[in-house]
Amino acid sequence: MTRIPSEALAALRQAATHHESARLRLHLVPSENGLSLAARLPHLMEAAVRYAFPGPDGGGENWAWPGRQDLVEIERATAVRLGEQLSARHVNLKPVSGVSALTVALSALARPGATAFNLSEGDGGHGSTRFIGTRLGLQMQDLPVDPATCTLDLDTLAHRLAGGPRPKLVYLDAFMCLFPVDLHGLREVVGPDTLIHYDASHTLGLIAGGAWQNPLSEGADSLGGSTHKTYPGPHKGLLATNDTGLAARLDEHASHFVSHHHPADVVALAVAAAEMETRGITYARTTVDNARRLGAALAERGFTVCGEKGGFTDCHQLWIDIEPLMDAEEASRRLFAAGIVVNAIPLPHITASAGLRLGVQELSWAGMDAVGMVELAEIFTAVLRDGKAPAAVAARTSALAEAYPSAGADEQVLHLALKAAGVGGDGT
Repeated sequence: MTRIPSEALAALRQAATHHESARLRLHLVPSENGLSLAARLPHLMEAAVRYAFPGPDGGGENWAWPGRQDLVEIERATAVRLGEQLSARHVNLKPVSGVSALTVALSALARPGATAFNLSEGDGGHGSTRFIGTRLGLQMQDLPVDPATCTLDLDTLAHRLAGGPRPKLVYLDAFMCLFPVDLHGLREVVGPDTLIHYDASHTLGLIAGGAWQNPLSEGADSLGGSTHKTYPGPHKGLLATNDTGLAARLDEHASHFVSHHHPADVVALAVAAAEMETRGITYARTTVDNARRLGAALAERGFTVCGEKGGFTDCHQLWIDIEPLMDAEEASRRLFAAGIVVNAIPLPHITASAGLRLGVQELSWAGMDAVGMVELAEIFTAVLRDGKAPAAVAARTSALAEAYPSAGADEQVLHLALKAAGVGGDGT
């Protein structure tokens, strides 16, 4: 075996150090999840370095790129399985990420010059939507949101559109979300000719598990997003629809925006989809239950948890207005020192500069239950409310992390990866 350059060994050792420290923490970032050992293995295989294109007629060997048919067949089967989970007849796995899917959708669903509505960043919209849409020549406008309910203000939208033209596209891009959108009501307001695209990056796993609204069954024309948040898969993107014409447009644009669509990630997604078929319903329900339990436990201990009147949340996310106690970045630093990873991030409709955004999907996928949520609330209380030194509380966090290890974050992963790289136990 060719000797690995010293700089490469240094990078591998650094990554191993990160692995060791990360697996001993509790990760409550809403945009991440665990990935099983089985789903990590494809990244060590030939699929990680090969292209995979179907034949010109959609079937049979592609003799311009021969020898990839097995990977193409995995992709087709995975698309079918995901379609069943999402109630979609057409699923496209070309996007390599959520933003990749976002770009393809904006390009395919509205022509330059058309009006498209999306959520402003202040209302929880994704920061890239407006930038990409504008660069594609779309006239981007804000969807109105009711701060009291943290969801669309359909009365205001109806008043704005009364007697005027309807937008070509409504792109629902909430990366900050607590409660579902009234898609039936939205369809009534915008009419039958406006396309509604639902970016399900954050809630895809909850949709697949039946614990969140099903956009394609409630009025959305298409759905897209990433597969590594509530869906416990690799960093990948997808697009889905029940409209054959829209499916063809999405595929055409995806084919030009994406060349190598990461076949190893497709195989990893195939593994995750099979895992979701086995335990997705229980996992999705547990995730929502855990989020509500943690929200209630934190509120009982004096924290200002947003959405209390609505039960705190209907998904995996929780928002804490931490300003009454301390600056959000200071809170994030203290929690990190205690072994807990959260987002210090601006929250919609909160006057503070930032708050804490939590997600319980990774811990739920790892099996944490109501007892763990209460213990987590106690750790938050000790570090953020009672002023205990984070180091004095870190042992409690480590005990939780050991009891509910992130899916795949064990020694097997590290040793297998280092062995594949040619790094022995002594680092040589």
